[in-house]
Amino acid sequence: MEQPLKVRASLRVVREDKLFGPGVAQLLEGVEQFGSLRRSAARMEMSYNKAWSVVHGCEEALGFALLERRIGGAGGGGAVLTEKAKALLARYQAFSQRAHEVLDEMAEEYFSDLLDGR
Repeated sequence: MEQPLKVRASLRVVREDKLFGPGVAQLLEGVEQFGSLRRSAARMEMSYNKAWSVVHGCEEALGFALLERRIGGAGGGGAVLTEKAKALLARYQAFSQRAHEVLDEMAEEYFSDLLDGR
């Protein structure tokens, strides 16, 4: 049995430039999981400097902090998401999931003939 046709899109929230998208979302998800931007970036095979630049640029564009940073010490440093970042990430994830559901429905409507060889 053939798998249903799906469409994959990279969804970004923009003004003139990118505001928030899958890369920032993935970084924030990693910070939630690991408590560290450095570890999140490493999981994505991204340098810490690049990750910091992405997050900082997003914070500037949005006008609020995404991370609360903890300075290193005996236990090491780390980061946690701000409440606004948690809310934004949850909304982006819900939006992205719903958008992909709609895109899958549209793919079936517009491209179903590609599945049955018509």
